[in-house]
Amino acid sequence: MDAGEILKWLERQGTKRTVEGMARYGIRAERAFGVTVGTLQSLAKRLGKDHALSLALWETGWYEARLLAAMVGEPQRVTRRQMDAWAAEFENWADCDTVCFHLFDRTPLAWRERPSGRRRRASSSGAAASS
Repeated sequence: MDAGEILKWLERQGTKRTVEGMARYGIRAERAFGVTVGTLQSLAKRLGKDHALSLALWETGWYEARLLAAMVGEPQRVTRRQMDAWAAEFENWADCDTVCFHLFDRTPLAWRERPSGRRRRASSSGAAASS
């Protein structure tokens, strides 16, 4: 399936009830079909990992397509530029969590920027603090 076929499939699977349920949890998306995460996870398993498809799904701007993009993305092919661009476009906590927990935290880049754990002196008290 390509991104266009997937969008058509998502549209057929979506329900107004699911969109209303998203709102109850504070999930606001400009464009959403109303497809459950469980349904997206099943589709992602069938599709397998596909970086080009992931990028194409993200570009559609549809909420569920973006969640699916995170699920089918190939962590080893994600770039820092992609991470920055996608993060700048997060609409809500749900797309942020899904992308971070299904894709970004699995990339080689994810842990390069973590704090070093070195200690430094606090400026006023002289006590040690973690960085």
